[in-house]
Amino acid sequence: MNKAIADRVSGVLFFLAFVPYILTILNGLTQPSPISWAIWGSVDVLTLVAMKKKNALNGQIIGAVAGASITTVLAIMFGKPTMGSIEWVSIGGAVVGIVLWQIKGDALLAIISSQAAILIGAIPTFAGAYSNPAQENPIAWLIWFSSCVCALIAVDKWDLAHALQPITFTIVEGTMVFLVVILPHL
Repeated sequence: MNKAIADRVSGVLFFLAFVPYILTILNGLTQPSPISWAIWGSVDVLTLVAMKKKNALNGQIIGAVAGASITTVLAIMFGKPTMGSIEWVSIGGAVVGIVLWQIKGDALLAIISSQAAILIGAIPTFAGAYSNPAQENPIAWLIWFSSCVCALIAVDKWDLAHALQPITFTIVEGTMVFLVVILPHL
């Protein structure tokens, strides 16, 4: 597959995966973690800005920012609120990224710390999916994971600025596919 096409497909798939996810939130079938989504949404914006600064922008992060913005609002309205030490560490990671970027003038530091915050911020969602996989939408997570495959194919330069975000998203989406699609059938 052509890298440019894979990049576009990745962005479109990532955004489209929000449709079934949002529908199940509105129908009360999915109870997203408001903290995870608020962290993901804000850190995705930070990542987008930093990747743009490093000329490493991709379709997946654009789709993520668009969809996560809507989902964050819905998660706050309809999700299960939690605010523990994991969430505070995630928020701290995003703040550290912004501060380091401003002090050092290197957007790569923001990309690295924001991806660490995304991984840490995913822990409440992982825990919720492990304890109750039915609260998550497996179709959405499978589409998000498919987007990750395309995003990895589309990486044109294997350095941290270009590859860390798609790798991080693949870890999160792959874990969720395991928890909500595979594990319940084992």
